[in-house]
Amino acid sequence: MTSSPSDYRRGILAMCTCMALFLVQDSFTKLASARMPTAQIICLRGMIACAMLMVWILVTQPRAFRYLADRGMIQGGVRAAFDALASFTYLWALFNLPLPNVSAINLSGPLLLTALAIVFLGEKVHWRRWIAIVVGLVGVVIIIQPTGSAFNWYSVLALFGTFCGAARDVLTRTIRLEIPTVLLTLVSTGLATAGAGVGVLIQGWPPVAWGDVLMLGAAGLFLITGYQFMILSLRITEASVVAPFRYTSILWALLFGYIFWGDVPDPLAWVGIATLVGSGLYLLHRDRLGRRIAAGSAPAP
Repeated sequence: MTSSPSDYRRGILAMCTCMALFLVQDSFTKLASARMPTAQIICLRGMIACAMLMVWILVTQPRAFRYLADRGMIQGGVRAAFDALASFTYLWALFNLPLPNVSAINLSGPLLLTALAIVFLGEKVHWRRWIAIVVGLVGVVIIIQPTGSAFNWYSVLALFGTFCGAARDVLTRTIRLEIPTVLLTLVSTGLATAGAGVGVLIQGWPPVAWGDVLMLGAAGLFLITGYQFMILSLRITEASVVAPFRYTSILWALLFGYIFWGDVPDPLAWVGIATLVGSGLYLLHRDRLGRRIAAGSAPAP
């Protein structure tokens, strides 16, 4: 499926909006983690989000539920499983690492997504982009710093969650456009909530303050709205095109991490962040140049 220039613009804008919404959601969720266990947070946030989505569908798209029996929802279910796994591992790491560091590791997502899009979606990528992918992954290793006392298994967990997210995004690209985006969001949120419910049975359900309920309600709203924009961007635009725009999240992560927790990455982590973002910006440059060459407005390199 080939995207038009207007699709490119819409997809890019949707991805940028998604990243901002997700970072606001991350900040609210991390604030609540100081008083609540992980499974309880995901479960409560998910229940609120699912209730919002059910109302949303009933009011705006009541016929969307008929697609639950569609064969395309098999892919939607697999996508939801990867999404749930990505959510659990990412939040587990988020609750044990500074927000900017987790977000920086999560920036390997565009590189992983580009690689998976090549293998599973048949998207064509020049050798220069392969070099950019390798350089970006080197940046991830620098951020994780897997040597001596700097080694942290939560960093590895965050990287694994990022891989699951990339697999989820590749599957999103394969789902037919007829299946409503909001229904895919509901299935993903519902599966993650059910999985968290199992964790609650093990961890228990401590009393929850109303302030935390409101905070997680806000997080749920930002989460499902961000999901809508993310799914939209991947359904109308090639995955390798919108992937680099995930890098806009680092700006929000640094801002929120500093405001709420006073987190500042160490000097070596800054080197890794710069390496990772630089490789992503190069991928963006290659995409723009490639489209200009295709349109006959620029000479081939």
